[in-house]
Amino acid sequence: MKSGRRSHEWAPLLSMILLFLLFTLITPRFAGLGNIKMIGKQVAINGILGVSLFLIVLTGGIDISIGSTLSLLCVLTGFLESKKIPFAIVFLQVLICGAVVGYLKGVLVTKIKLPDLIVTLAAKNLIRGIALMFSVQAYIITSPAMLSLGSGQLAGVIPVPFLCFAAVAAITAVILGKTRFGRRIYAVGGNSEAAVQAGIDVGRTKRSVYAFSGILIGVAAILYSSLYQNILASKIGSDTVNTLLAVVLLGGASMSGGRGRVLGIVFGALTMAVLNNGMILARSTDYWVTALTGILILLSMLVQFLQSSAVFRKKLGGEKDR
Repeated sequence: MKSGRRSHEWAPLLSMILLFLLFTLITPRFAGLGNIKMIGKQVAINGILGVSLFLIVLTGGIDISIGSTLSLLCVLTGFLESKKIPFAIVFLQVLICGAVVGYLKGVLVTKIKLPDLIVTLAAKNLIRGIALMFSVQAYIITSPAMLSLGSGQLAGVIPVPFLCFAAVAAITAVILGKTRFGRRIYAVGGNSEAAVQAGIDVGRTKRSVYAFSGILIGVAAILYSSLYQNILASKIGSDTVNTLLAVVLLGGASMSGGRGRVLGIVFGALTMAVLNNGMILARSTDYWVTALTGILILLSMLVQFLQSSAVFRKKLGGEKDR
């Protein structure tokens, strides 16, 4: 079992290394320090959003409204910034709003008992509509604190957005691996009926996960606003779900829930960032990036299916031997 888990984590790292070598051969400036810094910035947003989706997937759920939620929270960030509100208060309000939006989705899934796909599909359109309603014109980020967040570097080398992604990943990994809440998340995703028998409040756990996921989307919204500075809802998060699914699946998470680790998601996010950056430098069209993302999703699902089939056959063979 441990070797299987390790293969899930290291496979995307191997893919990333192979892609890195390939794009270095195609265009030598790909491996330059400036471009590596750019990849560090580019991975931050989708990396944090990937961790956000991963938490939902761990419980056996899905959230296709993450891109729309990102758009709404970016608009909120721009609006608050336009009112010259201090950065700390803006940050706190955006995170609270993200938690509330996530919690409401969790309520619909657990209290009303609606399928998470239906809930998040409806939320995707509703939230997008609200974001567009309040984003008739673009908000321009001018706060020094926000601008320094997007452009800052540690020791002149490591981009601050990448450090934020690393911090989010590390904190989430500790929560999942070292806390009772984390163990409950894995239990709910692995077998919800067994979790109930063990005394775990499945509904409460899922609502908490949706809220936590919303907080992480809020962090991503702050980073997005600081990086791109021009906030217009129609330009934000429209194609995010495909990339995030690829990140989560490449990272070794199971869509049925209960399996995966944050380290794998980090490698999955880095793989997608290298792919997107390399394709741009190689002057490929967006169509190729979209097509390759679809292929990666399909291959990841195929690998999961084959592994599940192998495990099932192994268990069946063991029972026959008895």
